[in-house]
Amino acid sequence: MSDTKEILNIVLNDEKLLNSRAFRERIYSDEPIIRPASQLIKPQVPPQIKEMKGIAFTPEAYWKTSAWLFYTQGKFMENYEDDFQYNKDFVKYYPCYRDLTTEQLRGYFSWRTEVRKGRIQKAPLPYVFIYLYELINCIGANSPAECFDMLKHFCSEYRKIDDTIEKYTDSWLTDFIIYYDLNRSLADDIDDIKHDKAIITLIHWEKYSKSEIFDAIEALSAYRLKKSLYYISESENFREVLVRCFIILSEFFRNKRKKSLCEKLFGCTVECGHHMFSSAIFYDKNSLRNCEYTLNEVHSYSCRNGKWFCKKYYGNRGRNTHLGYIVKAVDSLLREYTDFKYKMGFDGISKNTEKILKNEIEHYFEEKRHNESMKIEIDISKLNSIRTSADKIREKLIIEEEPDIEVKKPTIDITMTEKNSDMLLGKDEYMFICSLLYGVDHKKAAADSGKMVSILADTINEKLFDNFGDTVIEFSGDEPIVIDDYTEELKKMFPMP
Repeated sequence: MSDTKEILNIVLNDEKLLNSRAFRERIYSDEPIIRPASQLIKPQVPPQIKEMKGIAFTPEAYWKTSAWLFYTQGKFMENYEDDFQYNKDFVKYYPCYRDLTTEQLRGYFSWRTEVRKGRIQKAPLPYVFIYLYELINCIGANSPAECFDMLKHFCSEYRKIDDTIEKYTDSWLTDFIIYYDLNRSLADDIDDIKHDKAIITLIHWEKYSKSEIFDAIEALSAYRLKKSLYYISESENFREVLVRCFIILSEFFRNKRKKSLCEKLFGCTVECGHHMFSSAIFYDKNSLRNCEYTLNEVHSYSCRNGKWFCKKYYGNRGRNTHLGYIVKAVDSLLREYTDFKYKMGFDGISKNTEKILKNEIEHYFEEKRHNESMKIEIDISKLNSIRTSADKIREKLIIEEEPDIEVKKPTIDITMTEKNSDMLLGKDEYMFICSLLYGVDHKKAAADSGKMVSILADTINEKLFDNFGDTVIEFSGDEPIVIDDYTEELKKMFPMP
């Protein structure tokens, strides 16, 4: 049998052994009669681990920092591999090599060997943090760029196993880019830098699309607008109105106030002291350097005589409460204006801001109604019938010599007008298109009919579309005009009454 405990159990419960004279006459102590080999033989200490442990007792280690000791031991063990099985869990705060037993050290290096081969498995948290400390100290790679890739990959993968490390890793990734002077584009996927970019989008809204502005508002607003019932029901209206409201408020603050809207919402950037790789064991090998590093226009770093400073928007780096008030107000006012089934209240904004939002919402829906009244829909399925109708009209317009028929010029006879309109246009539409064709006051013609100019033009365009396959009246500014290409043909169809 391969199971040691099972073998021991069989031996110690054997009846012949228990009944033997030698067994009954012997006095035993509390020690186990038979012990596993792991309890009899003390595990050997690999020579490299033994030598690594000795570094902590050198004269230099007594006056150097613990960060120096970790870095020195880590570089010494940089390429070490092991295959020792250690399955016990344990806890250590700010763990380093000198805090671990030989078995724990061998267990760590065995786990690290597997990680470097791409097999990332759950491990005691001290192992995870020691590995992270190694990477931020550039232990285990040929260059900082390579080490950053390893650090980013490990953080991304291990978060799926245990998210405990998540509150540290983004700041360490950012610090890594700064300290080792890597390309700032490497920070684009870090949440803190995405926050900066959203603020920049709102500061310079003129340079961005409506979609980008909306995404920035959604990312920064404490009010989760995508959970709104009105947004779910009317997302297109919500998106358009929200962006327009933000723009109109930004313009108001720019023109009427000393501070911009974004300054009111987010404050100003401030420079504060910065502890590089906070909450980690990190050995600063360039402790007296001077340098500058800019991540973006609202987030930069400087090192002066070894002391680091960071300039950015401090305070709440998450979702913004004041922006949330505006978004919620827009949601509430939209529900009220459109008589949405589910109403809700709002607060946190001034009466003047509320007035601006209401005016913009009203203006948006007025524009929408006007645009919809001007919209002409073309049914492609009717193209064949349009061509047939056009052929028939062309045949009717061909004048043949027929001596028995006298062609008379139309008069103001309303009856004649009504006869012509039986086929194509009504009386009001007939008089309106004639006013355009023959230079008569079209506004008076519209007024006499009791209809709006735009309504008459749309109706005529719709009724004549089958004949021309096109719009015959268009607008130049607010004035309707007949398209030149169709003027003569229309005059033949609609002579001046």
